[in-house]
Amino acid sequence: MKRYLSIAVFILLSAKLVAQTGPDLVRAMRGGRLSLNAEKTILSAGEQTQINIDVFIPPATNNDGDAVTDGRAVHMSDAAHTLAGAGLPISYHAQNWKILQGGGTVDIVDDYLVKYTAPANAPRDNMMVISVELMPTGHDLPKVVLLKTLYFEDGDNIFAFNVPGSGINDARYSQKTTGAKGSATNPSTVAAIDPAILARIPAADRARLQAQKSNVDAAVQASNVNLVSLTSNANAIFDPANNVTIIKFIGLGRDLGPGHPSAAGSGIMIITYTGGLTKGVHPFNGISNAISFSPDIRPSVKNCACAMQGNQSLQRLKCGGTLTITSMDGDFITGTISSTIWNNKTGRDKTFNRGTVYGVFKIRKAYQ
Repeated sequence: MKRYLSIAVFILLSAKLVAQTGPDLVRAMRGGRLSLNAEKTILSAGEQTQINIDVFIPPATNNDGDAVTDGRAVHMSDAAHTLAGAGLPISYHAQNWKILQGGGTVDIVDDYLVKYTAPANAPRDNMMVISVELMPTGHDLPKVVLLKTLYFEDGDNIFAFNVPGSGINDARYSQKTTGAKGSATNPSTVAAIDPAILARIPAADRARLQAQKSNVDAAVQASNVNLVSLTSNANAIFDPANNVTIIKFIGLGRDLGPGHPSAAGSGIMIITYTGGLTKGVHPFNGISNAISFSPDIRPSVKNCACAMQGNQSLQRLKCGGTLTITSMDGDFITGTISSTIWNNKTGRDKTFNRGTVYGVFKIRKAYQ
């Protein structure tokens, strides 16, 4: 009896969900909340990514303007099935997927989803642009053309931010990791004494100073602190007591335009996640996970951020995605980050726009 009751409850809940979601999808499509989103926006030679047409359902708000539900993006492929199940028409059909710039190939999975493969060699400007046409099914909606910019990987730390509601469209920030030498080791902690001065010191004192310097240098080399990494502009620190890793990037600069790499910048990004510096996929949804990105030190520039807890103003702006460590060679850790982020365009109201960040990184481990 319990089994049949559970099945009945599931059917009723599913019907209720479809009834709520269907009209929301219709309204969102008619409201122009359509976008082209890539699973990965920074690709290396021959790398693949899925590109979806998404429709964003905004959060419901109360009378004070506070969000009472989370806004969410729905793949159009899923939306089509939901609307069909609810007996509702879909507002757009997709056609004419094209590569406008940069080369590569597109394989169509269905009307609203394709698989893109990057070219074997870096294209001009290190950019690839894909487009798709959305044709309305009725006479009261306009034709829509969606564009998506992808980047060919050509550096250490590269991040692409996309928050269309705030006017942030595939903005790319990058930097080169300092201390980027495979042979980089801890520097001498105690500066060497000028030989001319050292020659005037009595032999016994000179030997004692040299021994003390050697002892300090040896202690630093034997410790788990890597000074080269600790002072790098891109490093990671793992806190075993709390099982939390903090990755920081200092000096991220906005790319100046196609074919022009980033100038020195003042952008700062901090990534915190639950777990250690281990190879593999780390789900970016733990209680300690957070991203904070400030593109500029000017107070008028608004941050992009997400956080799971601990910040009253951000705790509802949830992260979601993955952080993947792809390689660890003793000197460097490489990987990718993909997550939801939020941005308050005006800084005055309570509206936060949902977006995404995708990046590749090459960081130093500050503690061995």
